[in-house]
This record gives sequence, C-alpha cells and structure tokens, in this order.
Amino acid sequence: MRINYFIPSPRFTNLICYPESFGHYADEPSHSENRTHGLSTYNWHIVRGGKGYIQVGETTLELGQGTGFLCGPGVPQRYYADQDEPWDIRWVHFTAPGLSTLLQGRSEREAWVFSWEGADRLDRLWSDLLATGLHPLQEGEARLSAMLYEMLAEFIMYVDGSEERPQPGMRTKLMETAQWIRTHSHQPLTLEQMASKAEYSPSHFSRQFHGLFGKTPIEFLNECRILQSKSLLISTGWTVKKVAETVGFASSTYFIQRFRKNEGMTPEQFRELRGVHVK
Repeated sequence: MRINYFIPSPRFTNLICYPESFGHYADEPSHSENRTHGLSTYNWHIVRGGKGYIQVGETTLELGQGTGFLCGPGVPQRYYADQDEPWDIRWVHFTAPGLSTLLQGRSEREAWVFSWEGADRLDRLWSDLLATGLHPLQEGEARLSAMLYEMLAEFIMYVDGSEERPQPGMRTKLMETAQWIRTHSHQPLTLEQMASKAEYSPSHFSRQFHGLFGKTPIEFLNECRILQSKSLLISTGWTVKKVAETVGFASSTYFIQRFRKNEGMTPEQFRELRGVHVK
C-alpha cells in the first residue's frame, strides 16, 4: 500500500509551516530512498509497525514501531524497508520557515532519530492530516498549516527522547492526576495526597511529574490556584483575602507573594490593568 498526497503551494507565503506532500506506506518491502543531496523540504517519518533502516553518518540504524526520523532540508537521506517485515510508516514533507525555535536545530545536519512510543495523540493527529488529503482545498491553507504545527508541537513536547520523561502507562496516570489536582486545587492538598492519588511515593511522583510537565506538583497546584484567582479577581468584587481563601491559599500574604512571582504584579494591580475597580 502506498498512499501519496501532493498539496498545492499556499497562496500566502508567510505561513509558519506547510505540508508539501504526505502519505502512508505499508507492506512495501521494495520501499527505498537514497537522496544524496536531500530534499528542499523537511522529511518526517514515524514507524507504526514492522521495521526498516536509516543511515546516519556511517551508521545504519534499525527502526521499529514507535520510532521515527526527521531530516532537514538538504540533509542526505538513505533509508529503506526491511524485506521480511517491511515497515508501516506515515510521512510528511513540509516547509517550515518559522519553526527554527521549536525545532532547536534538530535535523539540520543529519537525520534526527527519535522515539514516539506512547504518544498516541500524535498518530491520531496524523490520521486527521491524512483524512484531509482527499480534499485539501476544502480544508483551507490556514487549517492545513495549523494541523501540521499542532503535530510538530505535540512531537517536540512529548517525543524529544528525554530520559526524564515517564513511560507511556505512567504518563497517562500522571495526566489523570494533574486533572484531579486542577479540579481539587481549592482544597488544602499536600504532596503526599497528590502522590497517593497517582499511587507513587512522593519523591518518585515529584520526579516523574516534573519530567512530564516541567514543574513540580506544588508549582502546578499553585498555578491552578492562580488561574482560578484571576477569574475571580475580574468577575467579583471580593477582597483579596476572600479570593485567596476560595482558591485554596492558606493566607492572603502567601497568595500575593505567589501571584506576584507568577504574574509580575500584585492581585490589585492585575485588577487595575483589567479595568476592574473595587469599591
């Protein structure tokens, strides 16, 4: 099976990223590419099953389910399917003049090989992109660009190969716990309670939580409370003390301290900035 979609160049040339073509190959043992001078676009593949091989420098790497690679423009490309267990791959060639910060130089000099195991949402987003291949013009250029950017952002956030990132099953449990924390953030939660909800020890929970969200559970809890307080500061005439107590802070002094650290201003200054004047 070889599915190929080719997309017309966008009329608006300043889009951050845009697909040039994309597709899905499976059960194709003859699939092989050898591009000495690469492509003029980025070339991004994810392997969903089977196996294949890619040459990176002088080394040939085997790629199986849950792996993939990204090659920048002009990067030499040599990859091929295994003859006995040909890979099931999804791919997209795209331009990305505005993504240097997001990609952080990865794939510019040689193929970047990565693991995306457990990032199920990435595969679902890829399915959405493939579904547009039949009617790309109906989706619109802005929509196609946005879909590709969402895929790339999801990819960078969850598939960067960091050793600190939790395993797929653990990631799901941490996401569920984070949602529970957000829902119950107005309560006097402790680290031990949050860790118990995830069924981990406090130290292990803190380490894994930080690896996934980039912040400690307590920082996440305070952030949830700050976000809720901003809505109350705008929509009610409550005192700062009442707002602090309602969202879960033990004292208004600590609330003001955390609010200033997060927002760079006091709760009252935030109100003034939003044009809210409390008598």
